[in-house]
Amino acid sequence: MKRFISILTMVFALTLSISAQKQTTQTKYTTTYTQAYDNAESRMAQVLVQPLVKPLVCEVEVVPSKPTSFKLNLTKTKVEKDLEGNLTNVHNYGIFKYTEATQTDMIVAATYHLYSTDDGDYVLEIKGFPAKFKNWHTATNSDYEWMRITGAEGAGNQTITPIVKK
Repeated sequence: MKRFISILTMVFALTLSISAQKQTTQTKYTTTYTQAYDNAESRMAQVLVQPLVKPLVCEVEVVPSKPTSFKLNLTKTKVEKDLEGNLTNVHNYGIFKYTEATQTDMIVAATYHLYSTDDGDYVLEIKGFPAKFKNWHTATNSDYEWMRITGAEGAGNQTITPIVKK
């Protein structure tokens, strides 16, 4: 029995020492977060600005002394990189150069012929009638009526067919 009590005492003492070695002191830190929230709302009258502008109208006068054909040599780089290989861009660039060369405002009834050369470059041929704008004026009531009949942009969505009296 002595032996049993001494073994029990040793096991108890060993348990206490193991327990004492495992105990660690941990300090828990408490962090308090403060979050502020603020919301304000107000009503404001929004002004939508849609200016109404009276259209300008003019006459187009073909300049008969100007050449009716124009040839423009374009490099492969100009067509494929600068103008992105887009045919519309090439046409617009050609019209720009044509009006610049003839010192006119537009080319009436333009036709285009674009072809590549043996060296890989391009040639754009444009045929049309160089013209200038003249007699600029603010639209009159008769101009508005003409725009409404023809369905010109800005004259409303409705087109009207004129009635011709005999």
